[in-house]
Amino acid sequence: MKVRVFSRTLAVTAVTALGAAGVAGTVHASAAPSTAQAAVKAAPAGAKPYDFNGDGYPDLALGSPYGTVGSLTTAGFVTIVYGSASGPNTAKKQVISQDTAGVPGVAEKADHFGFSLTSFDYDEDGYADLIVGAPDEDTTAGSNAGSETILWGSSSGLTGSDSQALNEPDSPGADHRFGYALVAADFDGDGHTDWVDGVPGINAFYPFHNPGPPAVAAKSTTTRPGRALPPAPHAQTVRKGKKAATAAAADSTTTGFILAAGDVDGDGKPDLVLGWQQTVAPTSGFDVWHNFTDTGIAHANTAATSLNSVAVGDFDGDGYGDIAVGGADESEGVGGHVKVYKGDADVTLGTTTTLTQDSDNVPETAVAGDRFGYSVAAGDVNKDGKADLAVGAPYKTVTSQSHAGEFFLLYGGASGLTGTASQAVSQDTAGVPGAAEADDELGWTVNLTDVNKDGYADVIGGAPKENGTDGAVTYLGGTASGVTATGSQGWGAGTLGVTGLDAQIGVRQGRDG
Repeated sequence: MKVRVFSRTLAVTAVTALGAAGVAGTVHASAAPSTAQAAVKAAPAGAKPYDFNGDGYPDLALGSPYGTVGSLTTAGFVTIVYGSASGPNTAKKQVISQDTAGVPGVAEKADHFGFSLTSFDYDEDGYADLIVGAPDEDTTAGSNAGSETILWGSSSGLTGSDSQALNEPDSPGADHRFGYALVAADFDGDGHTDWVDGVPGINAFYPFHNPGPPAVAAKSTTTRPGRALPPAPHAQTVRKGKKAATAAAADSTTTGFILAAGDVDGDGKPDLVLGWQQTVAPTSGFDVWHNFTDTGIAHANTAATSLNSVAVGDFDGDGYGDIAVGGADESEGVGGHVKVYKGDADVTLGTTTTLTQDSDNVPETAVAGDRFGYSVAAGDVNKDGKADLAVGAPYKTVTSQSHAGEFFLLYGGASGLTGTASQAVSQDTAGVPGAAEADDELGWTVNLTDVNKDGYADVIGGAPKENGTDGAVTYLGGTASGVTATGSQGWGAGTLGVTGLDAQIGVRQGRDG
């Protein structure tokens, strides 16, 4: 199924159906969850996301879509750093490109392999797999048609062996940019993780249903059970008020998608939050899609708002996932803002809270151009059962160093996300490795994941312009009182062996949800 996303229409109510099943369904209303958190009904089968070697420690996937492979600039590659009890273990790492043995295709200039990343244990063999998007891959369908590559996990980590390429399933074409945005979650609640691919060139998204290894194996045309690609989604376009356009129609007004997943309506299943950016008014916002089933996907609601980033977390612990949208412009506060839309059974999106650097108890002072909210990520840093939010401000001036950048930790509580106990971290923070330098742009990306498996989410902030275009990341562990500089790490292209390759380490990070 390919769902057409017409975000300019702010009252879309259509439900797109698989195949010829038709259109059915209404906005879902469910009883309030009985638990304090918006947890899915059951954990999906297989290894946790990003645990590529199955040792229980999530690993880091760092995309370098502008990186050089051989002599090919902007071909792109992905660097993996494996997790351990002490955090990321840079002694155990690997670099994968389309020139890696077993990976389909070949590296080519401007493919941008690594532009998008998502992870789950697709074949449920106990090792997480990685899907890598290359939205500007040229295929037989045309230039910049785009593609994805599935890299399989193993006891020794990710491998190029038996990797599989996936092109746009229905009516692919030039400039579609399939593989631009990815997110994985068990959207239909059947215990098998699915994924969604956002395709801005046709203003659409594909929901890939994972039927699980036995069903996949039955459909397999390969000799490797459980590792066939899923059934291809059928094309279905949706446009309110007029006849649907052709599935392959280009849409030059859509400039980008940002995807996130979480249980907004509290029914125990993740929902899709699809952020969009476009050249016509309204220029940005998001849609919420829920009730993923074999017969349809329901559009729940739309909000037009400034949007550079989006994440979902239950910040007040009421059982409904809240949507945190980062707006890095000056539209709702000097220097950028984060607007939180409270989740509820009907996905009304009617209750919002806006936080800036000038909100009570938030460190620092807002300055125009800080780009606070350019990146966001949700996770439980202090293990209190409520989600917290990491927020990047990559253009923040730190000790007179313009665009040195920093990131913030905002904590959830009974009243939701507030500035109480919030923290700001830069490379000039005591105990943090390195030093703030002009144009590092720390906070370009942020990620919250429990790398050391102690139950507290850790924060990883990307600084893609450290040392020119080499890039670097900063890692701090989570504790009951927030993130700590004790045991923090900072490293970049030199440590990972990709110096001088325009790696821009930290420009893309794979994250869960």
